[in-house]
Amino acid sequence: MKSINFKKIAVTGIALVGLGTAAVATTQIAEPTIAQAASSKIKISQSSAIKKFHAKYKKAKIESITLEKEHGRYVYEIERYTSTREYDMKINASSGKVISHHSEKMDHDDRAEKRAINLKKTISRSTASKIAQKKVSGSKAVEWTLNRSGKRTVWDVTVTKHGNESEVKIDAHTKKVLSVDYDD
Repeated sequence: MKSINFKKIAVTGIALVGLGTAAVATTQIAEPTIAQAASSKIKISQSSAIKKFHAKYKKAKIESITLEKEHGRYVYEIERYTSTREYDMKINASSGKVISHHSEKMDHDDRAEKRAINLKKTISRSTASKIAQKKVSGSKAVEWTLNRSGKRTVWDVTVTKHGNESEVKIDAHTKKVLSVDYDD
C-alpha cells in the first residue's frame, strides 16, 4: 500500500512539473520582441509630429528629429531654429500629446553652426532601421536621430543585440552606411 502512495505521489509530481514547464514555455513564446514592443508604442508618425511642431513654430527650420525612449515611453524631440531663436518640442509618440516646448534666443556664435535638414530627399526611419539592422545582423533598432553632420543629412540609428548597443550612421540621401560604433 505504501508503494502505491509513492507511485501516486511520483506520478502527480511529474505531471505538475510537466505542466509548470509547459506554462513557462507558453509564457516565453507569448512575449513580444523589442521591435514589436517598440512599434506598438509608436503610433504617431514622424510627419504628424512635425506638423504639430509646425503649428506652434511656423517659420522655423528643422535642425534635428530624435525618437527615443524616455521614462518608459517613446518621445519625439524636434529641434528647429530661425535666424534669431531656437525651438525645442517633445511629443509623446503614442498619444501625440505635447510633453514640453521651449524657445530661447540664439547666441550669435550658434547662428553660423545651424544647418537645416531637407526632409523631402531623406530616406524614411523605417528604411534607415532596415539598413542598420542589416549592418548589425540580428539587431533591433530602438532609437533614431535625423540631423546634419557636416554637409550631410544623416540618420543615427541605435540598435541592440544581446543587450549590447551599436550606433549606425547612415547617409539619409544615398543610404550609404558611414560608420558603425559597436558597444564594448
